[in-house]
Amino acid sequence: MRGSTVGWTGRHANEAPHRGPPGRGTEREVGSMYLLSRRVRLSGVRVREAIAHAVEIGQRAKQITGLETTLLTPMFSPGTQTLVFGSVAPDLATLETANDKLMVDDAFNDLVDKGMQYVIPGTMEDALRVVISGPSTMDATAEYYALVRTSIAAGKLADGIELGTEIAKRAEAITGVATTFAADATGIYGGVAWISAYPDVSALERAQMALNGDTSFIEFIDKKAKGVYADDAPAAQVVFRRIPL
Repeated sequence: MRGSTVGWTGRHANEAPHRGPPGRGTEREVGSMYLLSRRVRLSGVRVREAIAHAVEIGQRAKQITGLETTLLTPMFSPGTQTLVFGSVAPDLATLETANDKLMVDDAFNDLVDKGMQYVIPGTMEDALRVVISGPSTMDATAEYYALVRTSIAAGKLADGIELGTEIAKRAEAITGVATTFAADATGIYGGVAWISAYPDVSALERAQMALNGDTSFIEFIDKKAKGVYADDAPAAQVVFRRIPL
């Protein structure tokens, strides 16, 4: 159990928009970072014990790999009793090395084996995204993270990447909170996400109220997003809360 795609702040990636989904045969801009996540769904049996064990797994993974690691769970959102492990890396070689280290560590694998008793079989899955614009390093002090994800419509990849970058910039200008725009490198082709980190729930609420109350931002989305992002699958919103490691 390892990885996550939320909670990034600090150094900004190269702001030049990509002309296609990164990791799909296009060259990655210098300064991009990969966001790796692994999520599992708990069975609901001995939940507090399961979370305590997940913390131990996260701590061990961080110690072995040297990568900053987060443990998150949905809050006020679908996916109750889901845990998400997250890490950030500058390239796939770094992730490969980290994975190799974990695979040969007996203590780590014993923890994972023991942890499977708390997990619904078949619910473990990984996701990999690459940062297009905005913060690309992990804010390990943030308590809340907001993620909005959707997918780009067929034939609109270049427009979707360019518009996604602009949306992130506008959201940051309105809320004062840095917003990462990232594209799926695995999973749904053309999938994208906007990610923001907050120190507490009050900061999260203020940012949401600021965006919802800004008519120019709403009008911009209504005018520009139609036809660029897929209409058959509405954008999903998730709020995560960090579990300290």
